[in-house]
Amino acid sequence: MNNRNRWTGWLCVALLVSFSLAGVAQTNDECTPGMRLLLIDETKTFASTARVGALAGAVRSTGMFEMDVRFSDETCPYDDPLACEADIPATPYDVAAIIPRGIDDGSASTVWVVTGILPWTSPEGWPVIATVQGIIDKVFAGLATAVDPSSDLWPAFASSLYQVQGWLR
Repeated sequence: MNNRNRWTGWLCVALLVSFSLAGVAQTNDECTPGMRLLLIDETKTFASTARVGALAGAVRSTGMFEMDVRFSDETCPYDDPLACEADIPATPYDVAAIIPRGIDDGSASTVWVVTGILPWTSPEGWPVIATVQGIIDKVFAGLATAVDPSSDLWPAFASSLYQVQGWLR
């Protein structure tokens, strides 16, 4: 690939990230701020890392979350990214968003939103989760979609596991 095509590609990635940030960075006044979010990044390529950065920026700009980011070296999308983590937080998180390594090569097409907050158990908290899912869907448009415990078994299993371990409320 020549230099012109390479620079054009990087410019497209930069524009995509900036448009994603501008399009999804909205505040939702009916949601209560102060929820805790853990963003787990398993990606390895520059383009995916840029998308994760855009996701983190967009989530922060909503003002709804106190957010921490952890990086994981898992090699399979279904590996537990917190299995080897020993420093469980004193205050558990409300939501964990796991961006799997497989997004880099197309072997994974979902970002897992792991939470105990579900539409039928916590109707007042669900708009916050829906906002996170909307941001993920826009930032990863065409590559991945967000799934939560109400629509996929893996996030439901991870939610139960992380609640028992103390990562989630």
